[in-house]
Amino acid sequence: MRSAIFLVSASALMLSACGPKKLALPADPIDKAASCAVVSAAEARLRNPDTKGDLDFDAQTRIIHYAMLAGIEGEGFSTKNASAVVSRMSEVEADITNGKWQDLVAPCDQAFPEVKKTSGIALPEGRFDAQLGCYAMADFLVKTVTTTDPKAQDRFAAFQKMKRDLDGSIGATMKARGAGSYERTLDLKQGALVRMTRLGAPAEVMTMCTERFD
Repeated sequence: MRSAIFLVSASALMLSACGPKKLALPADPIDKAASCAVVSAAEARLRNPDTKGDLDFDAQTRIIHYAMLAGIEGEGFSTKNASAVVSRMSEVEADITNGKWQDLVAPCDQAFPEVKKTSGIALPEGRFDAQLGCYAMADFLVKTVTTTDPKAQDRFAAFQKMKRDLDGSIGATMKARGAGSYERTLDLKQGALVRMTRLGAPAEVMTMCTERFD
């Protein structure tokens, strides 16, 4: 009997050892953002098991939002850090999705609360600040989110139209404020992107943008 109990216990331990491993969020900011982006993608796939191709626009922008948040450096934006998150995602994906990734959902929500914030969002009060912020976020998303989802393509088309409509007004205001150089213009756009990134979910922010500046 004691031998049988030992064998059962040993088998249980072996099965436990072979199961999905426990995961913890890394301390490194790039690895943390990349890990949470992978978790977000896995969560979206779990909620929509019938999705065969690319995830929808909301899911795609939630994923890229982690890279955007990691790109924030004070009031500036580091494209290098944001790109590093995207690159790191492919490197950590298998390790996370083969582990107990569900255990990371709550820690990711705590570390990056802006990603799932879909209410209580307000665009900047100043018209130019709102224009520039919407322009900067639209530009970033169009350049970084890759998807074949038709509805997402419709959203991108709306972003491009909004950008074209805002070009003249933004350019004139920047000129009036003495921001004539490329470097100064870039600084203003990146600062605006930082403020918009902190507002909440990009999908909701951009809905507000296109409604306001359509």
